[in-house]
This record gives sequence, C-alpha cells and structure tokens, in this order.
Amino acid sequence: MRVTGVREMAERPVGELSGGEMQRVWLAACLAQQTGVVLLDEPTNHLDLRYQIETLDLIRDLADEHGVAVGVVLHDLDHAARVADTLLLLHAGRVHAAGDPLHVLTAEHLSEVYGLRVEVEADPRTGRLRIDPVGRHPARTSSGAT
Repeated sequence: MRVTGVREMAERPVGELSGGEMQRVWLAACLAQQTGVVLLDEPTNHLDLRYQIETLDLIRDLADEHGVAVGVVLHDLDHAARVADTLLLLHAGRVHAAGDPLHVLTAEHLSEVYGLRVEVEADPRTGRLRIDPVGRHPARTSSGAT
C-alpha cells in the first residue's frame, strides 16, 4: 500500500474511489500477492493525465524495483513508448514488428499499420519518442491559425 500510495484509502469504501485510485489499489493488490507476473489491459484508460502518468510510473516500479514481469496492452503509443522495454506492434492479429520501442515505433511501421502518415521523432531534451499521426487537418497553433 505504501508503494502505490493507497494506505490513506484503506478505510474508504470502494465506491468512493476514483478511477485512478482504483488502478492504484489493483496494483497494490498485485504487489501484495508477490506475483512474478502481472498482465494489464489498458490500465490508463479513462484516467486523467495525472493518474495516467502515476499508473505508468507504478508499472515501471513493479518491473524495476520489484522484479515483476509486466505485460501491458496499450493503444496509446506515447504511453507504450514511455513504459515499455520491449514492444509488439500488432496488425490484423499478427506481429508486425517487435523489439525496442525505438525500432518498433517508427514512422514506416506505424504508417503501414494505421494506414495514414505518422511522423515520429525523439525529443532532443528527454530522448522520448514523439508520435504524431497526420490527419487531413493540420494542427492548430495557440492562436488558432494553422
């Protein structure tokens, strides 16, 4: 409970917990079982930005600090790039690419799988991948102009 920050929620009814709090409780339950493997399906779905990042950080902590093998299904490619050591990119039920996120989440692979132009670059400051699917409408600037 300490690792996932849910100790202060121990006396609260489940119905009073937010989606992010519930995700943290589920991860605490996984740790309490001292399991060697955890499988998660869209653990950041329906969470606000803060709880999305906290959940991804907890997933990394499970792997890095507790030696848990974590399998995660994510449709958010930015989240996948942020949290994964190894990725499987699926297309039509088959593995299209597998390996390190830098080698899997390429513009070529993503454009092939999703059928639209996708631009990918590494952030020069953090090294994190930036994945930008390009639709029919250009991105708007802060002034609303394109």
